[in-house]
Amino acid sequence: MAGVLLLLFVLQFILPAYHHSTFSKIMVLASYAMGFNILLGYTGLMSLGHAMFFSTGMYATGISVYHFGYTGIPALGIGVLCTVLVSMLLGLVALRTSGVSFLIVTLMFGQAVFLSILYFDQFTLGQDGFTLTKELEPLVLGNASYS
Repeated sequence: MAGVLLLLFVLQFILPAYHHSTFSKIMVLASYAMGFNILLGYTGLMSLGHAMFFSTGMYATGISVYHFGYTGIPALGIGVLCTVLVSMLLGLVALRTSGVSFLIVTLMFGQAVFLSILYFDQFTLGQDGFTLTKELEPLVLGNASYS
C-alpha cells in the first residue's frame, strides 16, 4: 500500500495538472485505509470512531488556514499535532478496554467529536466544512512546484 502511495505521489509530477486533485483524493483515502488496516489488521481492534482522527486532522488544518491565516506546511503540522493529541487522549481511555467495550468507547468519542463539530458551527462551519478562498503558497520540492 505504501508503494501505491509513493507511485501516486510521483505520478503527480509526471502527469498533467488535471490529474492532481484526483490523485490527491486517492492518496488521502488510501492513507485512511492504511490506518484502519494497522488498527484492525495488526492489533485486532475494531474501531467505530476511526473517522474521528481523520476529521480532527482535516478540521484542525482547515481552522488554522481559515481563521488564523496559516499557510500549507504549518497548517498541515497543526493538523497532525491535533490528531496526535486526540489519539493520545482517546488511547488513555480506550486501550484499557477490549472487544465490544472498545467498540462502544470509540463510537462514543467519535460521536462526541462529530457533535462538537456541529455545536461549534460558527467556528468549524458545521458538517459542511471549509471552502478555502485564499490560494495557498505552493510546496516547492527541488525544481518542481507542487500546488
